[in-house]
Amino acid sequence: MKYLLMTAVITATLTIAGCAQQQESTEPQNFLTNDGNVNILWQNPSDYSDIEATTGVQSKFEQYLFTELTDELAKLANKHLTKDQQLDLTVTNVDLAGDVQPTFGGATDDIRIVTDLYPPKIRFDYVLTQNGKVIKSGSEKLNNMGFLMGIQPIGNDPFPYEQDLLTDWFKSTIVPVL
Repeated sequence: MKYLLMTAVITATLTIAGCAQQQESTEPQNFLTNDGNVNILWQNPSDYSDIEATTGVQSKFEQYLFTELTDELAKLANKHLTKDQQLDLTVTNVDLAGDVQPTFGGATDDIRIVTDLYPPKIRFDYVLTQNGKVIKSGSEKLNNMGFLMGIQPIGNDPFPYEQDLLTDWFKSTIVPVL
């Protein structure tokens, strides 16, 4: 009887203690990257469709991804934008080309399989300003369903399909208004 009563008291205490714990803050974390005349705010990356790391720490992969894409866009933008012009993007979704698949023990890390079933997609808002005055602004939903069609260049770029989306957008949308 004593054992039963003691078990009931311990169970009740643990149950109440578990219910009384405060939940951790789930405030979304944004990430800002900039290079020259380009600023990109990566808004709520935890809500993005697919930026899953296949190896290493997820937060380090996200930082690497965001920095690489910013640097690539900035290379092009800084050639075309004057010192008094600024391009600001707020990225709201990224879906990397391909899909992450487990290796089921064949390797220690998962792998990203790139097929035309999973095209790259990026959604963002942008503002192009000159001396603080808005030249052009808008929202974009970029994707390229034919990203694997044609001759594929061999290179070392870590995110070539996503970089192509951004550079093609810049050339067709921003360059004509400069």
